[in-house]
Amino acid sequence: MAMLSLAVAAALATAPALQMPGQFHGGETVARDGERWLALFDAAAGARLRAVRVRVTPTRDAVLDADDGPVTGRIVDTASGPDGAAVAYVRGPGLRERAVARATVVEGPVVNGLGTSRLRLGDRDYTLATRCVPAAAIGDGYRCTIELTQGDRRQTLATMAGMRGEDDRILLGDEAAPGLLFAGDLDGDGALDLLFDVTDHYNLSAPTLFLSGAAGEGELVRAVAEQRSTGC
Repeated sequence: MAMLSLAVAAALATAPALQMPGQFHGGETVARDGERWLALFDAAAGARLRAVRVRVTPTRDAVLDADDGPVTGRIVDTASGPDGAAVAYVRGPGLRERAVARATVVEGPVVNGLGTSRLRLGDRDYTLATRCVPAAAIGDGYRCTIELTQGDRRQTLATMAGMRGEDDRILLGDEAAPGLLFAGDLDGDGALDLLFDVTDHYNLSAPTLFLSGAAGEGELVRAVAEQRSTGC
């Protein structure tokens, strides 16, 4: 049993990587069939990281594959367990099987279509906010940043253009919908880690893993891995 645990730990202590579950076009998957990853589960009873073997199954890509040609799509999943479906599969130093402290998230008011979230992890308080300022270089557009704040420390997670929509809301990027996927202590250092989709296009997903344990001087977190994929 100890040998198996050591083998699993060695397989997972690699360069940081992120794989989302679901269906993808060919070439968009990071994981390979049969690899060991840590699955992030976020069930009612709590969040946890658990070692799993990932399945990557060929499937017909309804957008790109011809009816009489080879299949190029891929479905990424794992056998269902007591924790339900995985939120994501992750790898990297500092990540191991453990119960994960989940942050509480309270949504603040939405102004001009831009929201603010207050997060609490243990005795630490954070704010996630999208801020937009007029940008002359974009004509009548805006320069928008998604920022994580703790006390007097502020860090930009993503930057993109913004434009006023017909309903006076500010639309981010090309009608994109960036958003928080998970917030909690993934690497066990007591500080906030994030899984955040930093997409700037309506047809692009860009989930990104931000870890506090990898943060440099002046940073709250650092982006260590991402998986980009397109829709149709």
